[in-house]
Amino acid sequence: MSIEEMLDTDLQRMAPARVFDNFYMLGMKTVTAWALVTAEGIILFDAMLHHNVEETVIESLKRLDLDPASIKYVIVSHAHNDHFGGAQYLQEKYGARIVMSIDDWEHMKSWPQLGSPAPLPQEDIAVRDGDSITVGDTTVDFVVTPGHTPGTLSSVFPVRDGESVHYIGYWGGAAVSFLPPEKITEYMASAERFARSGDRIDVPLSNHPYIDGSLQKLARLKDRGVNDPHPFVEGNSDFVEWMATIHGCAGEVLAQKLKDSEAD
Repeated sequence: MSIEEMLDTDLQRMAPARVFDNFYMLGMKTVTAWALVTAEGIILFDAMLHHNVEETVIESLKRLDLDPASIKYVIVSHAHNDHFGGAQYLQEKYGARIVMSIDDWEHMKSWPQLGSPAPLPQEDIAVRDGDSITVGDTTVDFVVTPGHTPGTLSSVFPVRDGESVHYIGYWGGAAVSFLPPEKITEYMASAERFARSGDRIDVPLSNHPYIDGSLQKLARLKDRGVNDPHPFVEGNSDFVEWMATIHGCAGEVLAQKLKDSEAD
């Protein structure tokens, strides 16, 4: 799939959906944003692209009977414009606070953007590894996982399914093929570290559906019976295995890059 196809709103259009009692899937079939509803407002994970944020985020929230004006924070996982593109719009229109790692606030200024360049949000909240943000009854813990970008931000936070509470491990950056070998090595170390973020994590998730299978899980969720398990809840061992797969795939890319460099 080309970059143009990946970013084409019409081609990749997707209906928004409630995945957990307080957690909603927005965006497109190729790139997603997620809305976490708390007692005192919405925490939005990623901001989509600047040319479609009104449809993929604002209109999607309204379709779900959620108020975009209640967005308190936009947590940008990393400084690529398919994730921060709509941040300035949300910041200016709704006063949402924009959260990014220290390194990625800087990286955003120099990274060559994909497709139509997005306006940069005004620099706001810069977080470090181990920081957290609390809104109402919900706390999001941050793990800085460099590699995909210098300050990729991964998150751990609770969601509700009836009387059950589950914890999402939100992997902030996928894909390594564009990286030099030393950055792939850094990415692999970050994957190992995030896998050790705690045995409470039982929901693997990312901002690209092809990484976590969220579209397939969403289809199963629609057919879920009263006593059926939640298709997004995989258990901690499966979360760790998922991160090991991400690590292993990166290792294969690294091995090929090193082989190619030796051949040159």
